Order: sequence, then C-alpha cells, then structure tokens
Amino acid sequence: MAANFQNYILQTGTALHETDDSFTFALGNWNSNGRPDLFIIKKSNTGTGSTEVSILSGDSNYQHYLLQTGTALHQTDHSFEFAVADWNKDGWQDLVIIKKSNTGTGSTEVSVLSGATNFRQYLLQTGTPLHQTDGNFSFAVADWTGDGRPDLFVIKKNDTGTGSTEVSILSGSSNYQEYLLQTGTALHQTDDSFNFAVADWNNDGWPDLIIVKKNNTGTGSTEVSVLSGATNFQHYLLQTGTPQHVTDHNYAFLASNWGGRGDCDLAVIKKNNTGTKSTEISFMR
Repeated sequence: MAANFQNYILQTGTALHETDDSFTFALGNWNSNGRPDLFIIKKSNTGTGSTEVSILSGDSNYQHYLLQTGTALHQTDHSFEFAVADWNKDGWQDLVIIKKSNTGTGSTEVSVLSGATNFRQYLLQTGTPLHQTDGNFSFAVADWTGDGRPDLFVIKKNDTGTGSTEVSILSGSSNYQEYLLQTGTALHQTDDSFNFAVADWNNDGWPDLIIVKKNNTGTGSTEVSVLSGATNFQHYLLQTGTPQHVTDHNYAFLASNWGGRGDCDLAVIKKNNTGTKSTEISFMR
C-alpha cells in the first residue's frame, strides 16, 4: 500500500548545525546500502571558495558524515537549484546543477558533476531549449522514460498559459535538448507556499508529482497531494493533511524511500529554530 504520510517513522536532530538559505538539500543512496543519505549543498560563504557538498549517513540516522568536500563549481546563489541522481549509470550519485538565469547560453543550463570523482569533474555542461527561469520555476529529476537516464522535470507555478501549474520534462538521453512532455495539470496555479518533488508514489513505474502545501491550508497542517504521472498529472492519487503543522520557508521537503520496502516517504527538513540546535530531519509515511 502506498504511503499516506500519516505517521512519523523518524524524527531526529543531525550532525549538521542549524542552516539558512545558503544551504539546500537532496536525498540519495551514496554508499549503496539502500538507505537514503542526506546531501547538503552549501552554496556560498564556504571555506573552499566553491559550492561544497557534505553527505550525512542515513544508516547512522544522520549522525555521521560520509563526505565533506569542495567541488569544481564556484560559489552559487538563488539562481541555482540542485538535485542528485546517477546520471551516467556508474553506481555513484552525481550532482545535477540547474542554473536558471544569467547564463552564457541565454537558456536555463544543466551541468552534472561526477560523484565518482567526489564532484571534482564535470560529466555535462549544456544549455537547454528552456528559456532563462526564475523563482516561479521549480525543478526535479527522475527517470520518466525508463532508460536509466534522469530526466529534468520543470514545474512552472504561475503565469501559465493553461491557468494551472504546468509540468514539462526534458529528456536526459538527449542531454536535455528535447522535450518529452509539456502539459498543464489538475493543480491550480501555485506560489511559494508550495514545494514539489517527483517520485513513483504508487509503484506503477511512472514518476508522480508530489505537492506539499506548507501553509494557508484547510486542514491547519502541511498538506500533501500526489498527481499521477500515468495520467500526465491530470488525476489525483492522494490529497491529505499530515501530522506536520503548517510550515514556512524554514522547511524543505524531499521524497525518498526510507524503509527499504519500496514506499515513497516524505522527508521534512527543518533548518533552524530547532529544539536540538541542529538541522533536523523527519520522515513521514
């Protein structure tokens, strides 16, 4: 049975101090043990003068580091988004870098840093058919076509032609040069109170769109909805409140399988103002 996000399966402080908007996060299995590790991307004010990557071990409930390193990428800002995926199918999680604006190509650009080199060498640096973007766009990576190459999901929240939140998918096998899908969805236009993730929620082989509404909700909680990838995001699989109170920009949300049973769990990251004085992580199933 797919997770309905009604129960916490982990709530913990971590080895990472409290953080701010210069940090972003991703989940991936760095050490091939089946449990998602926490990738911490520090964009600026770094000791190495580069964008830095640290990885906290899921096996240790995020109490121990697996890696702390500078990368080949200069320090970055709000015009960059990041994701983690095995881009070249070598068994290592790579760092996918989306540069939304102020690009040399005049487009949204995608680069990939090799996990096998601890993010010291590029596997890809390219412009895309997508124009430059801003805070109205969110990004995620998942394998839409089943070819083993992560595709880029582009979520446009508002000011859309369809009057809905729109999803486009750029093909990883084309080095993000060709669209696989461009569509409106069953979700109305959205704003910064929404976060998005992509994962196969119901194990049907299609990546679904996971929608997190953080505040101004009817249930008085952080709400989660899931739009079916099998219907090109036209039908809901789930719409629910959760045990998580309403949240704000101090929280980040990620989808991953914590328990090793094929479930799609929701990770809640609280960056600061925490009881443990650390960055905290919880998982809901």
